[in-house]
Amino acid sequence: MSLFMAVGLVKRFGGLLATDHVDLAVEQGEIHALIGPNGAGKSTLVNLISGLLPADAGRIVLDGVDLTGLAPHQRVRHGLARCFQITSVFRNDPVRDNLLLAVQAQAGSSFHCLRRREAETALMDAALALADKTGLAEVLDRPAGVLPHGMQKRLDLALALAARPRLLLLDEPMAGMGPEDSLQMIELIGRLRSETAILLIEHDMDAVFRLADRISVLVYGRVLTSGDAAHVKGHAEVQSVYLGTEAHA
Repeated sequence: MSLFMAVGLVKRFGGLLATDHVDLAVEQGEIHALIGPNGAGKSTLVNLISGLLPADAGRIVLDGVDLTGLAPHQRVRHGLARCFQITSVFRNDPVRDNLLLAVQAQAGSSFHCLRRREAETALMDAALALADKTGLAEVLDRPAGVLPHGMQKRLDLALALAARPRLLLLDEPMAGMGPEDSLQMIELIGRLRSETAILLIEHDMDAVFRLADRISVLVYGRVLTSGDAAHVKGHAEVQSVYLGTEAHA
């Protein structure tokens, strides 16, 4: 059985069928990219998987656990984490406090009511490890809101990693980045393959082809095809509806 499976997912908005019996699987240690033109249903599908939208039909299973009826925070406890297109950080607080709060949320209350979070060695060690992993060690004392866009994206990713996910949903992590920041994010995401499976939604096709072990193409709410980069680049219908001349690059 695959680590993650979406089976027959359906979502309707009135007369619009946004996802049409979508089947999708992600394997352990895999980076699986989901691509498609605007309006294909990618955001709806990710919202169904993360629990922000209820499915009208179908099932969502992670590591053998049926998540279909669970709330978003319950899905996080079962190993599902998500980064959104728009970063969600505590902008007025230092990076260190953002990381400590995320680690503490995962660990639960320490019950040391009269001690600062920094005094909790295990929490601090975990926060510093996340900072090292995501390239934030040099900016721990800076307010999150003044960080450059690329670093805010890395912080958002670090907050998701604090939950120790089995499956990480990355929704356009390269959005709004320049070439250097994009390259750094690509390298970071590639390193994460060893600790979590990743479902990557991304319009940057260079990033997709560099990172993805497998790619699924969503068109009009249905999975048109799935395969490796060579398969997707050579698929005539994908070229027609999405890749265009990029398929020959």
